[in-house]
Amino acid sequence: MNWPAGPSISGPHNSGSLTDEGDFVPAPRLQSEARTLGEAIRDYGVAYGVVIRPAALEDGEDEAKYFDIFDTGGNPCGIVDIHIVRDSVEICPKQDLHFPLFPDDEIVLGMLAC
Repeated sequence: MNWPAGPSISGPHNSGSLTDEGDFVPAPRLQSEARTLGEAIRDYGVAYGVVIRPAALEDGEDEAKYFDIFDTGGNPCGIVDIHIVRDSVEICPKQDLHFPLFPDDEIVLGMLAC
């Protein structure tokens, strides 16, 4: 079976920008041939020069679901919550790097507000 063009990925490094008039212009999503969430995260990291790793549990958290982003020098850039949109359904795979992806999946690396 041939694996068609794979999932698309958006995150803080390719989310879009504002024009001088204040209009939002979405950036192109990164296309990947990833078959798992771990492969997609790796592809995003290579494309934008960052490293993404599962974050440790914080005090009071009962399940690990966030990811830390670091620049190539190891400096922290932020924390993201990763969701997958599949057939209009939003899935939270938590830190399951083996989570299987489908070619039409949309992977969203969303920055945490605080």
